[in-house]
Amino acid sequence: MEPNDDLKPKDESEHTFKTIDAKPVELDDNFDYFGQKWHTRILSKILVFVAKIVFVYIYGFLFLRFRVRNKHIFKAYRHKGAVIVSNHVHQFDSFLLGASFFPKRIYYTMLKTNLGLPIVGKLFHIVGGAPIPDTKVGILRYQTLLNEQLQNNNMIAVFPEAALRPYCDHIRPFKKGAFRFAFNANVDIIPMVFIFKKPTGLYKYLKRKPCVELHILSPYQLKHLETKYETLSYNTEELQKIITAYYNTHSDYVGGN
Repeated sequence: MEPNDDLKPKDESEHTFKTIDAKPVELDDNFDYFGQKWHTRILSKILVFVAKIVFVYIYGFLFLRFRVRNKHIFKAYRHKGAVIVSNHVHQFDSFLLGASFFPKRIYYTMLKTNLGLPIVGKLFHIVGGAPIPDTKVGILRYQTLLNEQLQNNNMIAVFPEAALRPYCDHIRPFKKGAFRFAFNANVDIIPMVFIFKKPTGLYKYLKRKPCVELHILSPYQLKHLETKYETLSYNTEELQKIITAYYNTHSDYVGGN
């Protein structure tokens, strides 16, 4: 198995949302995965604040009718590190998730190829996107730096479905990467679910696509079994069941596999 196979889709074609072609990207041995240079940190705070206004308050509220539910659960982690897991169902879900909780620092894993997208590739990185390396040495360094961020009370958001599938009406199988991060750093997982609701009121006549909500579920603590492999496999499957049951209960749009 490749070093990052439990984080990325088996094939880029698994993404059903297509963007412009990205340029090839190579990460050097000292790449700043989590944007820790002082000027990057300052610029990141400014851009995430702008993203909150643009994507959450303007685009999110006016066009998606975006809401965040159960915020009180997240408040308990304002001064703690944790791994966030969520379904990957909108081209802007990383912005909606990351900016909604500003000024809390949230990084999110992303494919290395995203860095090669003209203009927006660097923007993704500055606002918190941490590209996943594709070498064993790179992954080991990535995990070390990620642990440091979690110990510094920051959060890492992972989309365990790996591939983006806009408005997907069911929860797809999870990969183990997020659970490996939580296991190695000994932190809790905060499950979140993007839920789709039928437009109401005037929006019934203005919107063809569903309204989008982000629901925060109760924190999940890993259950440790005899081996690391058993622990990761069990918890990956268990949390997928929890999130699937929640989605199926609360979303107005529920499909099959």
